[in-house]
Amino acid sequence: MDINQGSTEKPDEQASQQAQPEEKKPELKLPIDLSKFKMKPFRMPAGGFPVWLKTKINEYRRVLAITKKPDNEEYKAIVKASGLGIIVIGMLGFIITMIIQVIQMFT
Repeated sequence: MDINQGSTEKPDEQASQQAQPEEKKPELKLPIDLSKFKMKPFRMPAGGFPVWLKTKINEYRRVLAITKKPDNEEYKAIVKASGLGIIVIGMLGFIITMIIQVIQMFT
């Protein structure tokens, strides 16, 4: 009984196909150099964690001290600007989608 009953290839052809090395995939190269965007290593201050924590809390307190609740007029201006931005971006997305659908209809 032959081992290769269902196969039409000869045993030496099968061995040569299995021995072929796999093709290398091309490496992806980014258009920018990412080495410029490395973060600096975190260094603990001289006093250790308690000093670092105290420094951070003081920074957060300073930020909270200079912030204020917006008055009614300022709040309305912020809401109007945000709403207008949402509407403009939504309209642009809708127009782009419609243009793409029209192009796809004719291709």
